[in-house]
Amino acid sequence: MNGKAARSVVWLPGLAVAAGAAAATAHGLYEVAVASRVPAGIAWLYPLITDGLALVAYAATARLTGSAARYAWTVVVVAAGLSGLAQAIYLAADETLEASPAVRFGIGAWPAVAAAVVAHLLYLLTEPPVVHPRAEQAGVQPGEQAPVQAHAVQQPPVAPTELPPVEPAKPVESPQRDRAQDEARAHLAEHGRLPTVSELQDRAGVARGTAAKALKGLRDEPTAPHPLQLVRTPHDDENTDSRTTS
Repeated sequence: MNGKAARSVVWLPGLAVAAGAAAATAHGLYEVAVASRVPAGIAWLYPLITDGLALVAYAATARLTGSAARYAWTVVVVAAGLSGLAQAIYLAADETLEASPAVRFGIGAWPAVAAAVVAHLLYLLTEPPVVHPRAEQAGVQPGEQAPVQAHAVQQPPVAPTELPPVEPAKPVESPQRDRAQDEARAHLAEHGRLPTVSELQDRAGVARGTAAKALKGLRDEPTAPHPLQLVRTPHDDENTDSRTTS
């Protein structure tokens, strides 16, 4: 048996079951619509609306994916359930079917609801599928899942940015330190030696640490005189004159 014959064996019984079920439920829907005060010339549209909506939704399930496909399957189940419920109401009634207010309300609202549902299905069928840019680059068709990469893409190493050389910070001169050094030089000129830290602190009116830094700066200067200098006395001058006379 070839492929066409095998498909015919499956499809022909299936179509026969579908046509028989549609005819049986159509009778019940028609009678419920008439019992709900729908004119006979319009009541035959209710089986067409319900069964046709179920067929459209079922055909849409083959073309939709994800949440749209689940929505289409929900429409199939609801439409088939309403058709079967109408048939059950008709067969469960007595000789004269009297529709309750709830049934009449549902019959009156059903055409508008069915129109909105089928419009949404047609919109989902005509809307182009959204493809992720990465999936499009990878050649993935709509509805297929993009392949998972085994390894992450390695980015090329980024060359380090060369920073300009950092110049050493210049020491900030302090006015108090300058004043202390000036007073130390004045003391040196008056007494022939540098003052002590305590003397410079009292003379310049600065803190002890500032006085110490000022003295250290003066001692580190290459041209600064050494604090130990020879002090001539009048006795030394007399000895020098006597040697010169002799």
